[in-house]
Amino acid sequence: MTSKNLVIVESPSKAKTIGKYLGSDFIVKSSVGHVRRLSKGSKAINQNDWSICYEIDPKKEKVVKDLKKSAKGIENIYLATDLDREGEAIAWHLKEILGKKFNYSRVRFNEITKGAIKEAFDTPGDLDQGLINAQATRRILDRIFGYGLSGILWKKIGSYGKLSAGRVQSVAVRLVVEREKEINSFSPEEYWEIEIAVRHDERDINFKLNTKKSNLEIKSAKEANDLAESLQDTEIEIFENEKTKRKIPVKPPFITSTLQQTSSSFLGFSLSKTMKLAQDLYTGGYISYMRTDSPNISVLAQNNCKQYLLDTFGEAYSSPKNYASKASNTQEAHEAIRPTDVTFKAEELSLSQDHKKLYNLIWSRFVASQMPQPEIIVNSIKAKSGSRIFETSVSSVSFDGFYKVMPPGKSSGYVDFDLENLTVGLFKNISKVEKSQHFTKPPSRYSEASLVKELEKRGIGRPSTYNEIITNIQDRGYVKSESRRLYANKIANLVCDRLSNAFPEIMDYGFTADMERSLDSIAEGEQDFKNFLTAANTQFEGSLLDAEQKWNQIYQLRQRSIAPNVIAIEKCS
Repeated sequence: MTSKNLVIVESPSKAKTIGKYLGSDFIVKSSVGHVRRLSKGSKAINQNDWSICYEIDPKKEKVVKDLKKSAKGIENIYLATDLDREGEAIAWHLKEILGKKFNYSRVRFNEITKGAIKEAFDTPGDLDQGLINAQATRRILDRIFGYGLSGILWKKIGSYGKLSAGRVQSVAVRLVVEREKEINSFSPEEYWEIEIAVRHDERDINFKLNTKKSNLEIKSAKEANDLAESLQDTEIEIFENEKTKRKIPVKPPFITSTLQQTSSSFLGFSLSKTMKLAQDLYTGGYISYMRTDSPNISVLAQNNCKQYLLDTFGEAYSSPKNYASKASNTQEAHEAIRPTDVTFKAEELSLSQDHKKLYNLIWSRFVASQMPQPEIIVNSIKAKSGSRIFETSVSSVSFDGFYKVMPPGKSSGYVDFDLENLTVGLFKNISKVEKSQHFTKPPSRYSEASLVKELEKRGIGRPSTYNEIITNIQDRGYVKSESRRLYANKIANLVCDRLSNAFPEIMDYGFTADMERSLDSIAEGEQDFKNFLTAANTQFEGSLLDAEQKWNQIYQLRQRSIAPNVIAIEKCS
């Protein structure tokens, strides 16, 4: 008997996993990502009504042919692409290509498990036109701004090769360039630190000189030597000994940006590697959807984790909680990145060691988010020698809380003793004096992860675009990565200077963030995309005219089809 149901997903591995759960009544096929693209040249965008001409991506002609063949004799087509704007757009394009003769349903699921798939197919919905409009608007903006800005670069500094620019790409490059300038202009200043040791309870206790409280500046080796010599064979007096309790904050489960940042810091993975591994874990059914800006957790996932903690560690280690995003544009309907089955451990994965490392990172962060805070006892001591103030502290763990699953690193410096008997009024002989030379340091170069953090802080980009942004600025030769740090190439400085001079508004970080917020509003159905595009294009045309007055060369660009404000309106074929 021929199946009457066709399911289309984005990736072959996802199709394989879902196929296991749906059974023989369903044919599951993959589109392998986007199947259509903007047409090339002048006929792509009609600026009268902002309609778009699309064409089948030549690389996907075979895929489209196979999908059409699979649809023969089918009654129902389930569009099961990813949850974000790109996934919604892919679903819409598939519907446009396959035609209106089928019964279409949009199915959405945050994880690829039997329960989630059953629920999604039991409660199908419709395509979200807001998400579709937002994705199309972004593509139009990228075409208009990319062609216009790139065209100016070709004309102005074309001797450097075929350069490219874009509304998001160029401001990301600007961040790296400006950090490079800060580093190059930085003048390091010398300073020295003094540490002393006293013998107490058969161990050395180290104190550090607080130069600020001591009204001292140690700027040279001579000053350091003189001070160190004056401390030899003297004593300090304990004048303060405080014991305080504090709790270590629980971190929310991962969203896309924090997963990328933590994976880079702890595992040394690039953004692209992290997302590739996460994609594999998602399509294999091991984690929830990995492109999200929401730390929200479903009630079911929360309850499952609670039961796991009760069974494994007891009631004292369970502290269920949900998290709200600080960002106003977060899609709370989405979930944080979490394991689909909290009882499933990394060592059970039949995947690579890197997959296991990333899964364990996600698992630990999620489980820790549902546990109580570790409690720390901090013993802080202050001592003096004349007007010189010395300080030390030791910390010990009184309750380990989420440290059960996320042990603290060695840098935490926790000890198993306190200094309570270093009582106020006690004098201790200084047994050792050490001095060390230091220099003030410039700001650190961005890593891929810290650049994403900066973009996120400024409201530039979204979970589905961070990896693309970081990849583009490297692939196009503006930025290079060495020892996991990003360096601006010479051409990046030149391009940023030219664009900032010609298009100060467009190169402004706030302008790009405002664009992102408008796209969010379009996705939510709160803003008309055609009105927005008309206003954005008018503003860009004005910027082109301003550049013409500055350079008196822009008129030549208007004779070329790449200038967005002169895209000819042709019949879409």
